Amino acid sequence: MESIAPEPFVRGVLPTLSWTDGSRLPENAVRKLPADTVRAARVPAGVHFAFTGSASAIRLDLRVGRRTSVPAPTMAEAFVVRTAGSVTRVRLPNDFGTVEIPLPPREPPQTVQIYLPEHVELVIDAITPVGGDIAPAPRGPRWVVYGDSISQGWSVTEAGLAWPSLVAESLGLDLVNLGFAGSARGELLTADAIGGSDAAAVAVVWGTNAWSSLPTDVGQIAETMRVFLTAVRQGLPEVSVVVVSPIVRPDAEDARNRFGATLSDLRGALESAVRRFAESAADTRITLVPGLDLVPAEELVDGIHPGDAGHRSLAAGVAPHVAAGLELLAENRRQ
Repeated sequence: MESIAPEPFVRGVLPTLSWTDGSRLPENAVRKLPADTVRAARVPAGVHFAFTGSASAIRLDLRVGRRTSVPAPTMAEAFVVRTAGSVTRVRLPNDFGTVEIPLPPREPPQTVQIYLPEHVELVIDAITPVGGDIAPAPRGPRWVVYGDSISQGWSVTEAGLAWPSLVAESLGLDLVNLGFAGSARGELLTADAIGGSDAAAVAVVWGTNAWSSLPTDVGQIAETMRVFLTAVRQGLPEVSVVVVSPIVRPDAEDARNRFGATLSDLRGALESAVRRFAESAADTRITLVPGLDLVPAEELVDGIHPGDAGHRSLAAGVAPHVAAGLELLAENRRQ
């Protein structure tokens, strides 16, 4: 079989982007955003190939760049191949020129997903099916998730198990994961990228880092959320937006940061800001999901990040609201 351009098979990037750019953010945002956000955007969180067909293996021609700065620390340095009922891992070869990835036995209509390893910058130049053919997998409605390391996928054991991926899989959505570890300040440029994404639904899940690594107070975080939602609505005036406030973080709930705010204070300020925004605009398509009780503290692997069980809990708490928002949108369009 001849080599095929990879773009039709790539999932997990904004519609205006190609993974040959090596970033989950557009160039106009990359030029102006803080360096830590730019570096985190080069982690291919959620980026994968999705295809159907009879091929028994896939050969990838690739180029490898630098190591990424904030990959999920618990993931193996490997490609992860997922089909219904099957997960396999294929490590990067030493020569980094071509890698052949065996595919499990399956029926040709089944979708195969191959997630990129997060620990290095990778550009795939070509895909060659071996022992059969491939075709791009069908796409569901686009769902864009914005958040911090928890949304990016810290600390699941393998790609495809982060809560946004679990929700997308359960609802048949085409996920674009804009989770940025160590970052997520409610950046206006990221809100603009979401607004220009032509998404069918959005989730906004940030605030944990505002307690210590990016400390702020209740007034600033509330105003930042108001501006962020305003920018998203300017680009996507009709779609469902689910906002999830920070999950539990035991060491921060009652401890004050340098500006006198506890995480509990910041969570309350975010939730109040979302309610005020929705009420002032009579916006029934914004849903607030309080995050405190979504993930039990014992499901945090390091006191901050959920493990596999915690991501399942988070997905279970968010998925019904995403589904309801999409159904409301569909109902409004039918009327």
